[in-house]
Amino acid sequence: MSVKPNIIYIFADQLRYSAVACNGNRVVRTPHIDRLAREGATFDEAYASCPICSPYRGNILTGRYAHANGVMDNQYKVWDDQTTIARVLREHDYRTAYVGKLHLGHGPYTTDKRRLGFDDMIAYNCIHDYFDVAYHHNERGPFRIREYAPRGETQLLLDYIQGHSKTREDQPFCVFLSWGPPHWTKCDGHLDDYACYPREYDVYNPQTVDVPGNVPIPLREYAKREIADYYAMTTSLDDCMGRILKALDEWGLAENTIVCFSSDHGDHLNAHGIGKEHFTWLPSYLRMNKGTPYEESVHVPFILRYPKRVAGNRRTETLFNSVDVMPTLLSLCDIPIPAAVQGKDISHAALDTPGTEPDSVYLQILGPGWPNRAVQVGLWRGVRTRRYAYARWKDRDGLRMLFDRKKDPLEMTNLADDPAYAQIAGEMESLLQRWMRETDDPFDAGTRLPQTNMLDLGQQLIDEYSYSILPAEYRAAIEKYKPKEF
Repeated sequence: MSVKPNIIYIFADQLRYSAVACNGNRVVRTPHIDRLAREGATFDEAYASCPICSPYRGNILTGRYAHANGVMDNQYKVWDDQTTIARVLREHDYRTAYVGKLHLGHGPYTTDKRRLGFDDMIAYNCIHDYFDVAYHHNERGPFRIREYAPRGETQLLLDYIQGHSKTREDQPFCVFLSWGPPHWTKCDGHLDDYACYPREYDVYNPQTVDVPGNVPIPLREYAKREIADYYAMTTSLDDCMGRILKALDEWGLAENTIVCFSSDHGDHLNAHGIGKEHFTWLPSYLRMNKGTPYEESVHVPFILRYPKRVAGNRRTETLFNSVDVMPTLLSLCDIPIPAAVQGKDISHAALDTPGTEPDSVYLQILGPGWPNRAVQVGLWRGVRTRRYAYARWKDRDGLRMLFDRKKDPLEMTNLADDPAYAQIAGEMESLLQRWMRETDDPFDAGTRLPQTNMLDLGQQLIDEYSYSILPAEYRAAIEKYKPKEF
């Protein structure tokens, strides 16, 4: 049997921190995710550095921030010179695979570059009709998943692990599994709901779900139905988690396998009056759903179980960012962390051993890709400490946000211009500037593309489709980055 631990990294799409029972939610039913927390370490201060789909994936696969790996918004590719976790693990005799939603390139995945270093890419780019998903396995496909996509993807994961264990018992494996829910869907052609799941999960009464106080009163009834469906999709994922944990037990793999569960970003679900990107009846600055510096967008669940080394029932308030995933996993596997990695090794928080505690996490939105973040959420940078949340914009007439998370957990009172908090605002701004220096982020002084106001860093869209869906004026603005052969 392998001495080095196996890794299974599982993440949902658009699942916010507060939407699982083990994080204090008294309505949603997630018994298997709760079991994972009982048997492992829960990070209560985990964040998505760039809280939209593609950049998060770039973060966890490279250990680098969005401006440093090329994935500056949805539809942008990872730069070719990036060292991914898959490539590092492969150098240390791991077999690696990625299953599910990739959102970093369309199949077929014919080359190592297209597969981002994974031996097996069993994936699709981005499909949010969970009963109509097709994937490629490396160069082969497309193959249709003939059931609810998370169930099918979970089975693909289990088949992969079982096949690997039969033929390569002495070789460790690492598999990333990316589920699509509870991201809103376009099931049956509808773009405005979360109701794309098997009906047996329709068990939540909209009148008894928890609606936070930062959802405006006119939106509360609408929010109740959305939250009920959102919880239904979350429970459907929990059942898939149960299958995975059961299989690991039966196959004798649980003890020496690191299992992580997280999410690529959160979901406003109408908090602060913010709705979905395609709600054209909302003002553009309220059509973002995610991609904001608010709690609902950036705060994500993160649980790590590793029975061989991590004690159960551990909760930590150590600040943890999405770029920290790669170095933390490599450290737990006793593999050297590449010098180019910008994230930090936070394994000590799981192991309950001495280690350097981050004083803050760095957050950013670079935009635009699809949709146009510059028009919607704007271009911002932010920092969070355990107590305060701070952000400022490049394109919103000097807009700043400062929240006291202890006194105002729903983030309803902006203190940025409150004289009583002037010192705190100054300290948070200093933290922000330190992060920009340390990560070489040219947010304040970098060259920007005309029309889009996006930093000009050599970013490239992943393919012609991604290029074609942008508005004509933006296509013209980024003509020099029109996709070449990938």
